[in-house]
Parts: sequence; structure tokens; C-alpha cells
Amino acid sequence: MAIKQRLAEKYYSVTASALAQQGDRYTKHDIGHVDDVIDTAGRMLGFDTDPVAAAKLLEPYEVFVLLVAILLHDAGNAMGRVGHEQQAGQILREVGAAANLSQLEHRIIASIAQAHGGVVGNGNKDTITELIGDPRPNIGKVVVRARLLAALLRLADELSENFNRADEVAIESEGTSAVSVLANLYCKAINTRIDHAGKSITLTYDVETELLPRIFKVPDGKGGFDDVMFIDYIASRLEKCESERRYCNRFLVGVAGYDRLRANLLVLNNHKEIDNVAVDLEEAGYPGMTKSVKDLEPRFDGRKLRDEHCLTVQKEQAS
Repeated sequence: MAIKQRLAEKYYSVTASALAQQGDRYTKHDIGHVDDVIDTAGRMLGFDTDPVAAAKLLEPYEVFVLLVAILLHDAGNAMGRVGHEQQAGQILREVGAAANLSQLEHRIIASIAQAHGGVVGNGNKDTITELIGDPRPNIGKVVVRARLLAALLRLADELSENFNRADEVAIESEGTSAVSVLANLYCKAINTRIDHAGKSITLTYDVETELLPRIFKVPDGKGGFDDVMFIDYIASRLEKCESERRYCNRFLVGVAGYDRLRANLLVLNNHKEIDNVAVDLEEAGYPGMTKSVKDLEPRFDGRKLRDEHCLTVQKEQAS
């Protein structure tokens, strides 16, 4: 597709250098990540297990809109990380001529791409509702379930972390910020399984014991630093993923809804499993009574696992 080629050559080819200029080595935001999000969205719809049934869930034109929005969603990182999602409209105007898109199509596709992250108004994170006022706009005789497509993109983006996104140079370089090291280590550790028929998502993490004692100095947003251990970072990312699952589910009902998120934390010693800590995240009880990962499974804790599996507790030092 001409749009993909143009985005790959002009925008995704330079995202790494643009992000690095801001002092961070984030996970890879290249065209490979775009392909991963497309693959994840397909698995969320069940294309990997029942392609015939999956093909009936979206109209052909909706598939086109979704694909263009996915291609577009992270291109703004070429101009910098902060507010990258807000660049969707401007970038689509530049590359959209290749697909002969109408003004209405521009607006709908750009809003779907922009809704994958960030905030609107006074910090409102409900970008799907705020940016897509009409949940089912029509383009001629075709009705587009815009909020559904935005939720597919957003959750697929969240579930597309994998080892291919990990920047090995960032992990190994002394000058890399702790935030970037943690994000890249997270991608190295995670493996995602999506069960469309069972409406469940399973995240498995392989963590070597050598990582358990490490302390990462992460900015606290107040001018100081917090001490963060890798297991605790995973727990925080799990909670974010669960929030995204619950948020997107309200728009995915009947097409690609997921009822639960399961995490398996495998502690390894020289690639051999020596412990397995599992936790299930799902809605239960009255809304708003959500428990944290550590409340649900107390052993999902960096210091506890370090003390269990490291024979000699190393002196805690900043990474």
C-alpha cells in the first residue's frame, strides 16, 4: 500500500533518532511495530483460529479504515514522544493523497488513530468517547463503527509488546535512562497469548534471578526519584494493561470483548524455571473495588522474590 510505504520511509524510519534526541531510548517504534499491531488486532478478532468467522466481524471498509489508522497511529513519534498521537491528522493529510481519501474519511481515520493514547481536555483519558463523538458515522452508504475500531487499535497496541521491540543497545548502554531500560527489559520478558473464543488474554513473563535484586532510579515527577524493582514495574504495567482491557471492552462487546487477563511470572535460573507466580485480573464485585496485583497475589513483589531466590542479597545500588 502506498500509504504504508510513505509512512515507513518518511516517518517510521526516523522515530528512533527523534526519540533519542529527547534523552530516552524507548522501545522500537518502527514499521515492524505497526505490523505487530496489525497482527495483534487480527488475533483479537480470531483470525488465527477461525478466519472465516473472523472475517464476518468487520465490514471490508471497516478493515480498510482500521489498517490505515494502525499505520498512522505512531508516526507522530518522528516529531517527538510527547503529544505524538495528536500529529495523526496532519500526517494523514500529507500521505492520504495516495489513497484518494475524502475529508470525512480523513477526519474519521485520524480520530481513530489519535484515540490510541494521550489525554484530551483537562487530562481526560477517555479519548475514544471524546474524540469520536459519533460512534457509528456513515461514509456514503457505509456505516463505520468508529469507536469499536479505535478500541481495537488501542488494545492491540497495548498487547503488542514483544521481544522484537526491545532495543538491546539501550539496555546495554550505561547512559540509558532507567525508564527506558525498564521498558525494553519488559519487552524482552513478555509473551502474549490471545484466546478470542475463550475471551481471555494471557501474559507470560520470563525473568532471570539476576534481575531480581536490581534497583532502578525512576523520576517521581516531583524532582526526586523512586526506587523501582523489575517485578514491581511488571506489576504496574499489568495494572495499566488491565485498565486498558476494561476501558476498551465497553466498545468491543460482541466483536472482540475479553473478560479476563491472566499473568504468569516465571522466575528462571540460567533459563530453568524455579518459580511460577500467577495472578488473574478480572472484574468482580461492585465497580470501583479493583484490587492491585499485589493485593491479589502478595508474592508478586520484587523484594519478596529477590529475598527468596537470591542466595546473597546484593547491596542495593542504582542501576
